[in-house]
Parts: sequence; structure tokens; C-alpha cells
Amino acid sequence: MLPTDNNTVKSILQTWLVTKMATPDLKVTAMKDRSGAGFSAETFYIDVEFSQDGELQQRSLVVRCQNQASDFFVAASIDFPYKVMEAVAANSSVPVPNLIGLELDDSILGLPFLVMEKMDGRVVQQSPNYNRAGWLSEMTPEQRRQVWFNGIDQMAAVNRLDWQQGFTFLADPKYGKPGIEGYLGWVREWYEWARGEPIPLMERAYAKLMSERPDNAPVSVLWGDPSPSNILFANDDSCEVTVVLDWELANLGPAEVDLAWWLFFDDLFSHGMGLPRLEGLPNREETIAHYESKLGRKVDKLDYYDLLATFRMAIVGMRAVDRQIERGTIPATSTARTNQPIMCLLAKCMGEPIPELGEDYAAFAKVIGLA
Repeated sequence: MLPTDNNTVKSILQTWLVTKMATPDLKVTAMKDRSGAGFSAETFYIDVEFSQDGELQQRSLVVRCQNQASDFFVAASIDFPYKVMEAVAANSSVPVPNLIGLELDDSILGLPFLVMEKMDGRVVQQSPNYNRAGWLSEMTPEQRRQVWFNGIDQMAAVNRLDWQQGFTFLADPKYGKPGIEGYLGWVREWYEWARGEPIPLMERAYAKLMSERPDNAPVSVLWGDPSPSNILFANDDSCEVTVVLDWELANLGPAEVDLAWWLFFDDLFSHGMGLPRLEGLPNREETIAHYESKLGRKVDKLDYYDLLATFRMAIVGMRAVDRQIERGTIPATSTARTNQPIMCLLAKCMGEPIPELGEDYAAFAKVIGLA
């Protein structure tokens, strides 16, 4: 594990960065925001200064450390997103963070870690909900529309990449052939790793995903977690994308997987939370049409991928309840794993009766700060 003393962490990183950046006079001048809030890695920030060509240079860097045990994702290895970002940078114009280095030797800092430059920009925040407050709500309807479409453009640019040119490492034979077969194999492993007691609704949903699998769908590089909250937009009115973030769930599969995930979160953070969408944000049909124009083909069987997106999020919802049971904050008899909003959405996708939320979910929501 990481040293608890921040000065020790700064000293270790300074020694490591002197070698990695070939800057003998580099100093770590500050460290901030050290926390374990991320699902897949602990993240904090450091400021450094060093001389280059006779001038003093200052940089803010991001340090991401390997979680000792991911609560939500199977095999959340810190070297995976680093490798993905390297490949994206080498094979496309999609903007990713400037990478400084990767360290897999856990004897250095106590855990494997990566370092990258802290990039300028702002995300479309989820808390508070962007449909209620924040910089996007302060923009004009035309600017909001441009922000949205600029994000879609980056997602489509990722999905247009030739997976056989620099991304073959994303193919894992143990899951099946690259494409929907391999993607569903990965999802199944994640589900079985994350679940406690099987949930009949989820078993039926996965069975439907398998039986209706669109085997002829083209294979694309998948971003994996596309949403406006995983994009940095310029700190001005230009609406430009400065960086695309969060590559931990990158994979291979039909491009519709990414589009459905984007649409799922759009719906979740508006209708799913009882909020009207901001004026100017493209609706579902406009989003799909714009995405198709950038992808270069029509999307197919989107209802299937809507179910897949909801199933993926149900794994997260199920795991969120289980970890509170493991921590003893809610009883093991809680019905919140099966009676929660995400399971209601999954039941709706399946055309099944919608479960009642009840007191157990209210207690769970209170524990995690949703009530």
C-alpha cells in the first residue's frame, strides 16, 4: 500500500520523475487531492518544477495508483489504460493525456502507478447534475448542442479506428472471437466476478443477450465508458474537446455498444432522475443521426445494445449494494440488490414487472448519500 506520509510519497515520486523525465533538478513542490474516490484507481495530483533550456518550467501531473482490490471492475490493472492511451495517441487524433510514465514495480511506491500531465479543461459534471447546475447550464442552447456533438465526434472517431492497427492487444481469445462474442464473454466474467447470490432478472437478461446476439456486427475499438463526464472541454466558450479520459473499460465490439452507453447515461441523468434535459441538448434521434454521420454507417439493433448497457449498469448497481453489505452498513437480508432503480430499468427493458423500491433501497440510498 502507499505510504501514509505525504512527504514520503513526494520524495519517492521526485526521485522517480528525475529519471523518467531526465530532469536532474526536478522538484515536487506540492501534492493535493489525495483520495481513493475513483472506482478503478486512487488518484492525486502533484506540482513539479524543473529547468529546461535555461528556463524554469512548471507542470501539474496526475498520479494514478493501482487499487489493491477494485470494488467494481474485474482485473482493473493500471497498465491497461496506459497501454490504451498510448495506442490511441499513436493511431489517431483523439486527444488523450500526455503520458509521463508507468511503473509496475510495487516496491517503488507500494503499488503500481502511472503519471500523466494534468490537462486543461472541465467535465460535464454528474454531481450536481449537469441538467440542474454547472457550466453547461450557463451556456446558450447553441453552445450546449455543440458541446454534445463535439463529444459524440470523439466517440465516433474512436469507433472508426481499425482495431487490427495497434489495438490487437484488446482481443482476448478466452472470451471468444473479437466483436460481440468476445465482448459478451468479458461482460459475463465481470458479472460472475461481481455477483453474490444470482439475480434471476439478470440471468434472464443475459440469456436474452446471448440468444439475440448480432454476430455479424462490425468490430470496432470501444472507448468503453463514453459520456460527457469523461471528456475535458475547453475552459471557454469554444466548446472544444481538449482531452478524452477514462479508458479502463476499452474493448473490442460493435460501435453500438458505446453509443448505447452514452444514450443510457443521458436518459439516466434526465428522465431517470425526474429532470428535464437542458434546452439545446440534442435528443436521442438527433444524437443517433449525428453519430451515424460521423461513424460512416447506420447503427443496427440499437434496442439490443440498450439492453446491454442497462445490464452493464445493473452489475455496478448490484455490486454497490453488495459492498455495503460486506461493510456492515446494511443488513445481508436487504432487498436493495434486486429492488433498485437500475433493476427497474432492466425490468422495463425486458418487458417484465417493475420491482418496488421499498424501505431497503431507501436505507441503502441514505448510506451512500443519495437520500
